[in-house]
Amino acid sequence: MADGQSGSRDEAFGYVCRRCAKCCHNTLIQVDPYEIARLAGRFGQTTTEFRTSSTMDGAGVHLRQKENGACIFLGPEGCTVYSDRPLVCRVYPLGRHVDGEGKEHWIHVAPHPESLGEYSKEGTIGDYVAAQEIEPFTKATAAYTAWVGRAAAMIGSQQKEPEGDSKHDTSMKDAYHLIDMDAAIAGYCSSASIAPPTGIEARLELHLAILNRHLDELKGADDD
Repeated sequence: MADGQSGSRDEAFGYVCRRCAKCCHNTLIQVDPYEIARLAGRFGQTTTEFRTSSTMDGAGVHLRQKENGACIFLGPEGCTVYSDRPLVCRVYPLGRHVDGEGKEHWIHVAPHPESLGEYSKEGTIGDYVAAQEIEPFTKATAAYTAWVGRAAAMIGSQQKEPEGDSKHDTSMKDAYHLIDMDAAIAGYCSSASIAPPTGIEARLELHLAILNRHLDELKGADDD
């Protein structure tokens, strides 16, 4: 299959990484709140601290790069956060896309011209990505993507109104500020006088609940 074409998990595919680290240079590595939380926990940081120190412009969207274009977490022996590496790194040299109907497609990413990685037809795409333990990541990505889509739809609906509601605009901005997992959970648990969960999966579940509750409240206010 040519570079760029898409396939399913049943497609014959095999890849062996030879740790040349060519793919770790000059590549925008996107991260979502779940991936940030895993990486932040690895360093004993809050997600707020991690976003500031390790993502571009502190925006929490892409990992920061070194002056030579290398990922901030690339060390002399390779990836220094391998067990918590983001989804995009786990599936390389593939790319995962999900269409509007929820159907998954796998894209073949063109390798660096000096890559030492070895391709084969042994096994399948499904075998390869299963070995990379991607399921917790794809689940989180799907949930956050659904929330962003819902929030964007609400913003689009509000912008069609003849006159904007400044309170509504502020609330929608607050919704996006809640993307910072630790900050959102700390604020919610403090107001509810409850102890925050400690496990990453429990924190993910609560974070998504907080995000969707915020949108529910905004929708309820619009409906009144």
